[in-house]
Amino acid sequence: MDILFVALACLLLALLASILRRTYYDLPLYELKRRAAGGDNFAHTIYPAVAYPSLRGLLGLLLAFFSALGLILLNRHIALVYGLIVASIWLWLVYSWIPNRPVAKVSRYFARLAAPFFIWLFSWSHPALKHLERLQKHYEPTHTQLYEIDDLRRFLRHQARQADNRISARQLMRLGKLVAFEEAQVGHFSRPWKSSMRLVETDMVGPKLLDEMHRSKQTAFAVTKHKNSHQIIGALSRDALSLESEGRVSDFMRTDIESIGRDEPVEAALMRFAHTSTPLLVVLDKENEAIGTLCLSDALDALLVLDDGIQEKESKAEPQTEANPEITEEEVLA
Repeated sequence: MDILFVALACLLLALLASILRRTYYDLPLYELKRRAAGGDNFAHTIYPAVAYPSLRGLLGLLLAFFSALGLILLNRHIALVYGLIVASIWLWLVYSWIPNRPVAKVSRYFARLAAPFFIWLFSWSHPALKHLERLQKHYEPTHTQLYEIDDLRRFLRHQARQADNRISARQLMRLGKLVAFEEAQVGHFSRPWKSSMRLVETDMVGPKLLDEMHRSKQTAFAVTKHKNSHQIIGALSRDALSLESEGRVSDFMRTDIESIGRDEPVEAALMRFAHTSTPLLVVLDKENEAIGTLCLSDALDALLVLDDGIQEKESKAEPQTEANPEITEEEVLA
């Protein structure tokens, strides 16, 4: 009878450990700290105990120890079959059911009562335990459960739907755009040859040409030798001209032409613009054939139009090598 009493006492202690673990770690530590600083009495009481990293391990150890000891002692008084049934139900109760139940008032009551004891215990033993904690974190770092970019997008969408989320929709949208920007490719934002305006080096700069350039909504233009030529000899930024500008296009164009692959990230294009100060990049496909151009404004559009990923839409620059099948990188950059 004494052994049965000890077994039941062990199981009750294991049950208490499971309840305390569920209650103490119902909220992330940083959120618990915010609530404690905001005047929440319960959070203010338990936070000093939960702040010790060793508490989680201790509660897990107490749960496992008292569960095992209680079940072993209990099996000495009941048949083996009943013992297996009781053990299965018990493990489901303390490791599955309780951790997934809402925190009840009685759980908060016990957590409040036990907090001073854990604070005293760890304030005394923490200097010795902190070395073990560092060793544990070194070999068993906390896993983020994020493996790929899609997992990060899913996390942001989950955060937006969270009931107590305090991150604004604008901030989440910006984070989503930054994530998507990492995967944005040049080909999604470049202009194909057919839809881009090109200038001829002998064109005269004047109000008519300036009006055409503004209506094209391009900020930079490829310059060719002749009207029907695909050989780019320079690039002209719209900002390089004004109403007082006089002369030919060749007087204002830049002759240092840069190229970039269609499948390269937009970030690489922005870095190219920053390092070379070129107003225009020639976009090449996998065969190094020119299929379009990319202006700085086109690259910056990626930051504006992207949301939580590149949406399924028609690209501004689908490969259109049939419009210029004979153009090679060497000819374009000649």
